[in-house]
Amino acid sequence: MRKTFVFSIVLTALLFGSKVFAADIVSGQDIYINGTKTEISAINYNDNNYVKLRDIAKALNIEIIYDAETNTVSINTEKPYIEEKTKSIHIDGTSYSREDFSQKANPDIFNEAYTRDAYNAIRQSIVDIKEIAQNTDENGYNPNYTYAHLVDKKATMSNLSETIEAMKSVTASMFGYYNFGFGYEPTIKNLYQYPGYRICKIQIHKHFEPANKATDSFVAEISNLTDREKVKRIADYICDRVAYKNENVAGINKVFIGTPPVNAVCGTYADAFVYLCQRAEIPCISVVDDIHAWNEVYVDGEWLTTDISYYDVARTDEYLFPKNYPRADINKQKTNFAKELLVPGSTN
Repeated sequence: MRKTFVFSIVLTALLFGSKVFAADIVSGQDIYINGTKTEISAINYNDNNYVKLRDIAKALNIEIIYDAETNTVSINTEKPYIEEKTKSIHIDGTSYSREDFSQKANPDIFNEAYTRDAYNAIRQSIVDIKEIAQNTDENGYNPNYTYAHLVDKKATMSNLSETIEAMKSVTASMFGYYNFGFGYEPTIKNLYQYPGYRICKIQIHKHFEPANKATDSFVAEISNLTDREKVKRIADYICDRVAYKNENVAGINKVFIGTPPVNAVCGTYADAFVYLCQRAEIPCISVVDDIHAWNEVYVDGEWLTTDISYYDVARTDEYLFPKNYPRADINKQKTNFAKELLVPGSTN
């Protein structure tokens, strides 16, 4: 007499991939969900039946989400099942980039935390930034692109490595029109084996769509200017819209669609400047110390310091490109690494 395995609404999950069976024996038992026979395969091991949670979710038409970073599975009974659109990725613990981009960078930027593998992973995404951004999903992932990646073997699930923390900070300094995410492909199934795996995901920041529309005409207007002329126009454009007021933090959308003057602090000026420089295809990063934020921008073959909140006071080039800037960069290693990612060899 054949045994019958009845599976009700109660779900029991096997997190497959974290356990390897000595012998995978396909169960001969029938599986029923709410009294209806269902075509789901099961593995019989030590007289227990194991089924894939994804198969159950599909049969019940409920959403299932795998979070590779935390190695957890979530079920949402209020949303329908969505078929996996891309093939699962299994990583092997090696770093990859289509070429060694780091060979063109200033070797002084590399150390135990700021590594060549990390540089290559981010630099390839920057080189291909337009290609990647054309077809990203809501999480900034382009399933049609083969990302370079870093595998830092010092990282664990509970303690990210110094390199990963450093690269998160580096990509944050480039945040603007483009959103840089130091993450991983959502289809990876064995991230728990290599928690130091990371790619650089880049997308046009969708949250800034109102600002994008509001600044389209300005970006087109300055498109034929030299980079130095563009920087001057961008600085004036921001200062015409923003007024410095301590403890007033305004976002990009408010800066460009709000009614001037928009009260804001130095960080708002710096963020808005990176945003418009990226739209104008001018290399630019944000720099911060304990109490202030400013920018470094690449103009006429060199990196120049630009402090838009200072410039807003006098509107002279002395404040736009100060020769004797009074503040000190407290993390020059990070700043130079970011500069080299945008313009290889520029800090030699």
